[in-house]
Amino acid sequence: MILKEKELTNPSDPRQKAGEEAKKQMAFYLQRAFRKRDDCFVINDLRVIYDGDVAQIDHLVVSPFGLFIIESKSVHGTISINQHGDWKRSYNNEVTGIPSPVLQGQEQGRILKEQLRENAEQVLGKILFGKLQKGFRYCPVCVYVAISDSGIIERGMDVPELLKADVVSGTIAKQIDEFASKANLLSPKNLLSTDVIWEMTKDEAKATAEFLVSQHQPRLRVVDERERNEKISSEVLSAQIGTTFVPKVGALCPKCGTNKLTRRSVPRSDGTETDYLACSGYPGSCTAIFPLVALVQQNEAGYAIKPKIEIPATEFGEDMPCPKCGEGKQVKRAGVKGRSDFLACTNFRKTGCDFKKPIV
Repeated sequence: MILKEKELTNPSDPRQKAGEEAKKQMAFYLQRAFRKRDDCFVINDLRVIYDGDVAQIDHLVVSPFGLFIIESKSVHGTISINQHGDWKRSYNNEVTGIPSPVLQGQEQGRILKEQLRENAEQVLGKILFGKLQKGFRYCPVCVYVAISDSGIIERGMDVPELLKADVVSGTIAKQIDEFASKANLLSPKNLLSTDVIWEMTKDEAKATAEFLVSQHQPRLRVVDERERNEKISSEVLSAQIGTTFVPKVGALCPKCGTNKLTRRSVPRSDGTETDYLACSGYPGSCTAIFPLVALVQQNEAGYAIKPKIEIPATEFGEDMPCPKCGEGKQVKRAGVKGRSDFLACTNFRKTGCDFKKPIV
Protein backbone atom coordinates (compact mmCIF):
# COMPACT_ATOMS: atom_id res chain seq x y z
CA MET A 1 0.00 0.00 0.00
CA ILE A 2 1.29 3.48 -0.88
CA LEU A 3 0.68 5.86 2.04
CA LYS A 4 2.61 8.85 0.69
CA GLU A 5 3.26 9.41 -2.98
CA LYS A 6 6.41 10.92 -4.42
CA GLU A 7 6.32 14.71 -4.24
CA LEU A 8 6.66 16.05 -7.78
CA THR A 9 9.10 18.91 -8.23
CA ASN A 10 10.65 20.55 -11.26
CA PRO A 11 14.15 21.75 -10.28
CA SER A 12 16.11 23.80 -12.78
CA ASP A 13 19.54 22.66 -11.60
CA PRO A 14 20.72 19.70 -13.77
CA ARG A 15 22.08 17.73 -10.79
CA GLN A 16 18.91 18.18 -8.77
CA LYS A 17 16.85 17.27 -11.81
CA ALA A 18 18.81 14.04 -12.25
CA GLY A 19 18.34 13.24 -8.57
CA GLU A 20 14.59 13.74 -8.87
CA GLU A 21 14.45 11.38 -11.84
CA ALA A 22 16.25 8.71 -9.80
CA LYS A 23 13.74 9.08 -6.95
CA LYS A 24 10.79 8.91 -9.34
CA GLN A 25 12.21 5.75 -10.86
CA MET A 26 12.61 4.09 -7.43
CA ALA A 27 9.11 5.22 -6.37
CA PHE A 28 7.72 3.53 -9.49
CA TYR A 29 9.41 0.22 -8.65
CA LEU A 30 8.14 0.35 -5.06
CA GLN A 31 4.61 1.10 -6.22
CA ARG A 32 4.65 -1.82 -8.61
CA ALA A 33 5.90 -4.20 -5.90
CA PHE A 34 3.91 -3.12 -2.83
CA ARG A 35 0.78 -1.21 -3.86
CA LYS A 36 -1.44 -4.33 -3.59
CA ARG A 37 0.08 -5.67 -0.36
CA ASP A 38 -1.83 -5.03 2.83
CA ASP A 39 1.15 -5.74 5.11
CA CYS A 40 3.68 -3.29 3.65
CA PHE A 41 3.33 0.48 3.58
CA VAL A 42 5.42 2.73 1.32
CA ILE A 43 6.24 6.32 2.25
CA ASN A 44 8.06 8.56 -0.22
CA ASP A 45 9.85 11.83 0.58
CA LEU A 46 9.63 11.59 4.36
CA ARG A 47 11.26 14.28 6.49
CA VAL A 48 11.05 13.98 10.26
CA ILE A 49 12.74 15.94 13.03
CA TYR A 50 13.45 14.44 16.43
CA ASP A 51 15.44 16.03 19.24
CA GLY A 52 16.96 18.55 16.82
CA ASP A 53 18.10 15.90 14.32
CA VAL A 54 16.64 15.77 10.81
CA ALA A 55 16.05 12.56 8.87
CA GLN A 56 15.45 13.15 5.16
CA ILE A 57 14.38 9.78 3.75
CA ASP A 58 13.84 9.23 0.03
CA HIS A 59 11.75 6.07 0.44
CA LEU A 60 10.60 4.00 3.42
CA VAL A 61 8.85 0.63 3.57
CA VAL A 62 7.16 -0.23 6.87
CA SER A 63 6.50 -3.95 7.36
CA PRO A 64 5.44 -6.08 10.35
CA PHE A 65 9.06 -7.26 10.64
CA GLY A 66 10.98 -3.98 10.39
CA LEU A 67 11.71 -0.80 8.48
CA PHE A 68 13.44 -0.55 5.11
CA ILE A 69 15.10 2.73 4.11
CA ILE A 70 16.05 3.33 0.47
CA GLU A 71 18.44 6.09 -0.57
CA SER A 72 18.11 6.94 -4.27
CA LYS A 73 21.25 8.10 -6.06
CA SER A 74 21.45 9.36 -9.61
CA VAL A 75 24.41 7.47 -11.05
CA HIS A 76 24.64 7.21 -14.84
CA GLY A 77 28.37 6.60 -14.81
CA THR A 78 30.26 4.45 -12.31
CA ILE A 79 30.04 4.25 -8.54
CA SER A 80 32.85 2.42 -6.77
CA ILE A 81 33.90 1.45 -3.26
CA ASN A 82 37.54 0.61 -2.60
CA GLN A 83 38.87 -1.84 -0.04
CA HIS A 84 38.98 0.92 2.58
CA GLY A 85 35.30 1.74 2.19
CA ASP A 86 35.78 5.02 0.30
CA TRP A 87 33.01 5.91 -2.15
CA LYS A 88 33.64 7.55 -5.53
CA ARG A 89 31.41 8.51 -8.43
CA SER A 90 32.63 8.88 -12.01
CA TYR A 91 30.83 10.57 -14.87
CA ASN A 92 32.17 12.08 -18.11
CA ASN A 93 35.77 11.47 -16.98
CA GLU A 94 35.13 13.40 -13.78
CA VAL A 95 35.76 11.54 -10.52
CA THR A 96 34.41 12.86 -7.23
CA GLY A 97 34.41 11.40 -3.74
CA ILE A 98 31.07 11.13 -1.95
CA PRO A 99 30.10 10.35 1.64
CA SER A 100 28.84 6.84 2.29
CA PRO A 101 25.10 6.79 1.58
CA VAL A 102 24.85 3.62 3.68
CA LEU A 103 26.07 5.47 6.76
CA GLN A 104 23.68 8.31 5.93
CA GLY A 105 20.79 5.85 5.76
CA GLN A 106 21.81 4.24 9.04
CA GLU A 107 21.84 7.62 10.76
CA GLN A 108 18.38 8.37 9.39
CA GLY A 109 17.25 4.99 10.70
CA ARG A 110 18.59 5.84 14.15
CA ILE A 111 16.59 9.09 14.24
CA LEU A 112 13.47 7.33 12.98
CA LYS A 113 13.80 4.54 15.53
CA GLU A 114 14.33 6.92 18.45
CA GLN A 115 11.19 8.81 17.52
CA LEU A 116 9.21 5.57 17.31
CA ARG A 117 10.56 4.34 20.66
CA GLU A 118 9.43 7.60 22.24
CA ASN A 119 5.91 7.16 20.84
CA ALA A 120 5.53 3.38 20.92
CA GLU A 121 2.38 3.48 23.03
CA GLN A 122 0.58 5.37 20.24
CA VAL A 123 1.00 2.62 17.65
CA LEU A 124 1.87 -0.63 19.42
CA GLY A 125 -0.25 -2.74 21.74
CA LYS A 126 0.63 -4.51 24.99
CA ILE A 127 1.56 -8.10 25.79
CA LEU A 128 1.49 -10.36 28.89
CA PHE A 129 -2.18 -9.74 29.53
CA GLY A 130 -1.86 -6.03 28.88
CA LYS A 131 0.87 -5.46 31.45
CA LEU A 132 3.91 -4.92 29.19
CA GLN A 133 4.11 -2.25 26.48
CA LYS A 134 5.61 -3.38 23.19
CA GLY A 135 8.42 -1.23 21.83
CA PHE A 136 10.80 -0.65 18.93
CA ARG A 137 14.07 -1.41 20.69
CA TYR A 138 14.74 -4.55 18.66
CA CYS A 139 13.01 -3.39 15.48
CA PRO A 140 15.39 -4.01 12.55
CA VAL A 141 16.14 -1.10 10.23
CA CYS A 142 17.56 -2.20 6.89
CA VAL A 143 19.21 0.32 4.57
CA TYR A 144 19.58 0.05 0.80
CA VAL A 145 21.23 2.40 -1.68
CA ALA A 146 19.57 2.37 -5.11
CA ILE A 147 21.45 3.76 -8.10
CA SER A 148 20.07 4.43 -11.57
CA ASP A 149 19.52 1.38 -13.78
CA SER A 150 22.10 2.70 -16.25
CA GLY A 151 24.79 3.05 -13.56
CA ILE A 152 27.75 0.68 -13.09
CA ILE A 153 28.90 -0.64 -9.70
CA GLU A 154 32.58 -1.42 -9.09
CA ARG A 155 33.14 -3.23 -5.79
CA GLY A 156 36.57 -3.12 -4.18
CA MET A 157 34.81 -4.45 -1.12
CA ASP A 158 31.43 -6.13 -0.76
CA VAL A 159 28.65 -3.67 0.12
CA PRO A 160 25.42 -5.71 -0.04
CA GLU A 161 23.33 -2.59 0.61
CA LEU A 162 24.33 -1.08 -2.77
CA LEU A 163 22.01 -2.23 -5.56
CA LYS A 164 20.52 -1.23 -8.89
CA ALA A 165 17.11 0.40 -8.48
CA ASP A 166 15.28 -2.35 -10.34
CA VAL A 167 16.30 -5.09 -7.87
CA VAL A 168 15.74 -3.23 -4.58
CA SER A 169 12.02 -3.99 -4.28
CA GLY A 170 12.58 -7.71 -4.84
CA THR A 171 15.40 -7.73 -2.28
CA ILE A 172 13.16 -6.10 0.33
CA ALA A 173 10.31 -8.53 -0.36
CA LYS A 174 12.71 -11.47 -0.01
CA GLN A 175 14.05 -10.12 3.29
CA ILE A 176 10.52 -9.71 4.65
CA ASP A 177 9.75 -13.32 3.73
CA GLU A 178 12.90 -14.49 5.55
CA PHE A 179 11.94 -12.54 8.67
CA ALA A 180 8.42 -13.97 8.52
CA SER A 181 9.78 -17.51 8.20
CA LYS A 182 12.04 -17.08 11.24
CA ALA A 183 9.18 -15.56 13.24
CA ASN A 184 7.05 -18.69 12.72
CA LEU A 185 7.69 -20.47 16.01
CA LEU A 186 5.66 -23.50 14.89
CA SER A 187 8.08 -24.22 12.08
CA PRO A 188 10.27 -27.26 12.91
CA LYS A 189 13.43 -25.48 11.79
CA ASN A 190 12.82 -22.71 14.34
CA LEU A 191 12.20 -24.91 17.38
CA LEU A 192 15.86 -24.91 18.39
CA SER A 193 16.72 -21.50 16.92
CA THR A 194 18.11 -18.79 19.21
CA ASP A 195 17.35 -15.95 16.78
CA VAL A 196 15.16 -13.25 18.27
CA ILE A 197 12.75 -11.98 15.62
CA TRP A 198 10.97 -8.70 16.28
CA GLU A 199 7.40 -8.57 14.97
CA MET A 200 4.26 -6.46 15.03
CA THR A 201 0.79 -7.00 13.61
CA LYS A 202 -0.43 -5.65 10.27
CA ASP A 203 -2.60 -3.10 12.08
CA GLU A 204 0.37 -1.98 14.17
CA ALA A 205 2.51 -1.68 11.03
CA LYS A 206 -0.17 0.47 9.41
CA ALA A 207 -0.50 2.61 12.54
CA THR A 208 3.29 3.04 12.62
CA ALA A 209 3.40 4.16 8.99
CA GLU A 210 0.48 6.56 9.48
CA PHE A 211 2.17 8.03 12.55
CA LEU A 212 5.37 8.68 10.58
CA VAL A 213 3.42 10.37 7.80
CA SER A 214 1.75 12.60 10.41
CA GLN A 215 5.24 13.61 11.62
CA HIS A 216 6.37 14.67 8.14
CA GLN A 217 7.74 18.22 8.12
CA PRO A 218 8.32 19.45 4.56
CA ARG A 219 11.38 21.52 3.87
CA LEU A 220 10.56 25.22 3.75
CA ARG A 221 11.83 27.05 0.71
CA VAL A 222 14.19 29.74 1.93
CA VAL A 223 13.89 32.84 -0.20
CA ASP A 224 16.83 35.20 -0.17
CA GLU A 225 15.67 38.52 1.27
CA ARG A 226 17.65 40.57 -1.22
CA GLU A 227 16.25 38.53 -4.10
CA ARG A 228 12.73 38.99 -2.80
CA ASN A 229 13.16 42.76 -2.38
CA GLU A 230 14.63 43.13 -5.86
CA LYS A 231 11.70 41.16 -7.27
CA ILE A 232 9.20 43.47 -5.56
CA SER A 233 11.09 46.55 -6.76
CA SER A 234 11.10 45.20 -10.31
CA GLU A 235 7.38 44.46 -10.14
CA VAL A 236 6.64 47.93 -8.81
CA LEU A 237 8.68 49.69 -11.48
CA SER A 238 7.08 47.64 -14.26
CA ALA A 239 3.50 47.82 -13.00
CA GLN A 240 1.06 49.30 -15.45
CA ILE A 241 -1.49 51.76 -14.08
CA GLY A 242 -4.78 52.14 -15.92
CA THR A 243 -5.84 55.62 -16.99
CA THR A 244 -9.14 55.28 -15.15
CA PHE A 245 -7.69 54.28 -11.76
CA VAL A 246 -5.51 56.40 -9.49
CA PRO A 247 -4.04 54.33 -6.62
CA LYS A 248 -4.55 55.88 -3.18
CA VAL A 249 -3.87 54.72 0.36
CA GLY A 250 -7.02 53.19 1.78
CA ALA A 251 -8.68 52.82 -1.60
CA LEU A 252 -10.36 49.53 -2.46
CA CYS A 253 -8.03 47.18 -4.33
CA PRO A 254 -9.17 47.13 -7.99
CA LYS A 255 -7.96 43.57 -8.47
CA CYS A 256 -9.58 41.59 -5.64
CA GLY A 257 -12.25 44.17 -4.76
CA THR A 258 -12.05 43.12 -1.10
CA ASN A 259 -8.94 44.51 0.58
CA LYS A 260 -7.61 48.06 0.74
CA LEU A 261 -4.37 49.49 -0.57
CA THR A 262 -1.57 50.16 1.91
CA ARG A 263 1.74 51.95 1.53
CA ARG A 264 4.88 49.86 1.81
CA SER A 265 8.60 50.27 1.35
CA VAL A 266 11.28 47.79 0.29
CA PRO A 267 15.09 48.30 0.40
CA ARG A 268 17.05 47.90 -2.82
CA SER A 269 20.57 46.61 -3.33
CA ASP A 270 21.94 50.11 -3.99
CA GLY A 271 20.94 51.33 -0.55
CA THR A 272 17.84 53.22 -1.68
CA GLU A 273 14.22 52.36 -0.96
CA THR A 274 11.23 51.92 -3.21
CA ASP A 275 7.84 53.02 -1.93
CA TYR A 276 4.78 51.44 -3.44
CA LEU A 277 1.13 50.72 -2.85
CA ALA A 278 0.04 47.12 -2.41
CA CYS A 279 -3.13 45.28 -1.62
CA SER A 280 -3.29 44.46 2.09
CA GLY A 281 -3.61 40.84 1.02
CA TYR A 282 -0.28 40.90 -0.86
CA PRO A 283 1.33 38.47 -1.53
CA GLY A 284 -0.85 35.80 0.05
CA SER A 285 -4.31 36.34 -1.40
CA CYS A 286 -3.75 39.15 -3.92
CA THR A 287 -0.81 40.25 -6.06
CA ALA A 288 -1.86 43.81 -6.89
CA ILE A 289 0.92 46.40 -6.52
CA PHE A 290 1.23 49.96 -7.83
CA PRO A 291 4.19 52.35 -7.99
CA LEU A 292 4.15 55.75 -6.30
CA VAL A 293 5.07 58.52 -8.71
CA ALA A 294 6.21 61.86 -7.24
CA LEU A 295 8.21 64.80 -8.61
CA VAL A 296 11.51 65.45 -6.82
CA GLN A 297 11.90 69.12 -5.91
CA GLN A 298 15.10 70.97 -5.02
CA ASN A 299 15.73 73.61 -2.42
CA GLU A 300 17.75 76.75 -2.97
CA ALA A 301 21.02 74.91 -2.24
CA GLY A 302 20.26 72.37 -4.97
CA TYR A 303 19.63 69.44 -2.64
CA ALA A 304 16.71 67.12 -3.29
CA ILE A 305 13.87 67.43 -0.82
CA LYS A 306 11.05 65.01 -0.19
CA PRO A 307 7.92 66.23 -1.94
CA LYS A 308 4.86 66.92 0.13
CA ILE A 309 2.08 64.54 -0.80
CA GLU A 310 -1.33 66.12 -0.80
CA ILE A 311 -3.94 63.72 0.55
CA PRO A 312 -7.61 64.27 -0.23
CA ALA A 313 -9.71 65.25 2.75
CA THR A 314 -11.92 62.21 2.18
CA GLU A 315 -9.07 60.01 3.41
CA PHE A 316 -9.14 61.52 6.90
CA GLY A 317 -11.34 60.09 9.61
CA GLU A 318 -11.38 57.74 12.56
CA ASP A 319 -10.61 54.07 11.83
CA MET A 320 -9.37 54.93 8.32
CA PRO A 321 -5.85 53.80 7.28
CA CYS A 322 -3.00 56.10 8.24
CA PRO A 323 -2.10 58.10 5.09
CA LYS A 324 1.54 58.26 6.13
CA CYS A 325 2.60 54.72 7.05
CA GLY A 326 -0.38 52.92 5.56
CA GLU A 327 -0.30 50.29 8.29
CA GLY A 328 -1.91 51.92 11.33
CA LYS A 329 -5.32 53.53 11.66
CA GLN A 330 -6.37 57.09 12.42
CA VAL A 331 -7.65 57.69 15.95
CA LYS A 332 -8.91 60.82 17.66
CA ARG A 333 -6.62 62.41 20.25
CA ALA A 334 -7.56 65.22 22.65
CA GLY A 335 -5.64 68.45 22.27
CA VAL A 336 -3.87 69.96 25.28
CA LYS A 337 -3.45 73.57 26.49
CA GLY A 338 -6.35 74.85 24.45
CA ARG A 339 -5.28 73.20 21.22
CA SER A 340 -7.85 71.54 19.02
CA ASP A 341 -8.35 67.80 18.90
CA PHE A 342 -6.45 65.94 16.19
CA LEU A 343 -6.15 62.65 14.35
CA ALA A 344 -3.06 60.48 15.00
CA CYS A 345 -1.73 57.10 13.94
CA THR A 346 -2.19 54.05 16.16
CA ASN A 347 1.39 53.06 15.30
CA PHE A 348 2.85 56.13 17.04
CA ARG A 349 4.19 54.12 19.99
CA LYS A 350 5.03 51.04 17.89
CA THR A 351 6.88 52.45 14.89
CA GLY A 352 7.11 56.15 15.70
CA CYS A 353 4.75 57.22 12.92
CA ASP A 354 4.21 60.96 13.55
CA PHE A 355 1.11 61.48 11.47
CA LYS A 356 -1.11 64.28 12.84
CA LYS A 357 -4.10 66.09 11.37
CA PRO A 358 -6.00 68.81 13.29
CA ILE A 359 -9.75 68.31 13.48
CA VAL A 360 -11.42 71.49 12.35
